[in-house]
Amino acid sequence: MKYKKRQKTKLMKRLFLLLLGLMLWTANAQNDVPAPDQQAECKKLLSITHEFVKAKAYADAETNWKKLYEKCPTFSKAVYIEGVKIYRAKIAKAQDKATKAQLAQEMIKLYDERLKNFPDPTGRVLHDKGVMMVKYKVGTTDEIYNLFKDVFENHPKSFSHPYAYWGYFKAAVDKYKKGELTLEQVFQLYDDLEAHSNALIEEKTKEFEALNAKPDSLRTAKEQRKLHILSVNLPAMSKIQGLMDRVLGDLGDCKMLVPFYQKKFAANKDNVEWLGRAANRLAKKKCTDNKLFEDIVEAYHRLNPSAQSALFLAIRAKKNGRYDEAVKYYKNAINLETNPHKKADIYYSLAVLAKRRGNKPLARDYAYKALQYKPSMGYAYLLIAGLYATSADQCGTTKFQKQAIFWKAAEMARKAAQADPTIRKKALAIAADYAKRAPSKKDVFLENMGGKIIKFDKCWVGGSVRVPTN
Repeated sequence: MKYKKRQKTKLMKRLFLLLLGLMLWTANAQNDVPAPDQQAECKKLLSITHEFVKAKAYADAETNWKKLYEKCPTFSKAVYIEGVKIYRAKIAKAQDKATKAQLAQEMIKLYDERLKNFPDPTGRVLHDKGVMMVKYKVGTTDEIYNLFKDVFENHPKSFSHPYAYWGYFKAAVDKYKKGELTLEQVFQLYDDLEAHSNALIEEKTKEFEALNAKPDSLRTAKEQRKLHILSVNLPAMSKIQGLMDRVLGDLGDCKMLVPFYQKKFAANKDNVEWLGRAANRLAKKKCTDNKLFEDIVEAYHRLNPSAQSALFLAIRAKKNGRYDEAVKYYKNAINLETNPHKKADIYYSLAVLAKRRGNKPLARDYAYKALQYKPSMGYAYLLIAGLYATSADQCGTTKFQKQAIFWKAAEMARKAAQADPTIRKKALAIAADYAKRAPSKKDVFLENMGGKIIKFDKCWVGGSVRVPTN
């Protein structure tokens, strides 16, 4: 009896194992999961491909990768990551646009295969696919618009490349021209993309400021790489709004904007969001010399007294030549503003206004205040450099002493280049120009001034500069 029971148990186990094996085989067949022995081969091919890619031996990498992709499409998402790297290298090497576009098309299919086999919850793969479509002009307007709409609305953290902003907005403008979107929707998208890019730039700028403040000797290799990446990416990101403005073209000039908002003002005079967006757009496009702007600003400030509304009032007052009133509103905006970088922007506006009114010491003070809140504001350094450069006649009695101020101006321009990667090239060019206007090597030799200190304590500039020795 016990023997029969054991036999029955063994039979049940065998049946269970057979059924389990059948289920696993079916699952593997349905999902194309490689069998264990094939998995070993897939792992080997992937490892070899990775090493070739790492060594930038892309021709050998491609040979192995093709076998990997054919045999192991569902083995790992790394199959597609390595494939994309290979395609990027091939596209970079291609000589003509047609070949690049063809390779980009193949790469986009690779993205689609990856998304089919390894769905991406972050939207990053979809975003990268869209960037390739825009960069190499692959895909229709609707395809590009719908793809980026999905990423922007459902995966905003993955929306980051300048081509994404430009491609999405261009597709929207094209759809407007075909009558598929309203001008209101286009402006709404512009504002949403601008707000998103500003937040992203601010985030990356703060990362840059923190790393840039560290002495070179204290930065790790990882931090050094990160600093380099940010110094490359930030200038590209700073051009996003300019790219969108170029796409908007005549649709965004005052001749179009003022009548557009005039028609809608009565219906939106109590709509805070609409008023804020309208005032912001009119101010940025310098469409402020009209009653509509004043009406919108007053309505906005009445409903939502804030740093932003105070800024609009300052712009209005400055436009009308009421500078003391403008200063009052700028200071009001500073008191209400909590964002350090936005405070810096307001202080910079005050610096520009003080410079315009001929008060150089006050302009410098405001510029330094701006730098306290945003150390990477290169334009504040350039403003100070410009103030010094226009003070040569006030800071010295001899020609040599007067020209020496240009060394101080050049020093400030170099600080701008060091602090702000978005204007590095411009700042270095300005520094070089100032240096040329300082005393020459021959002048330094004839005056026997090499290495000596020149003080500016008898003019508003103050401080000193050391004369170069070579």
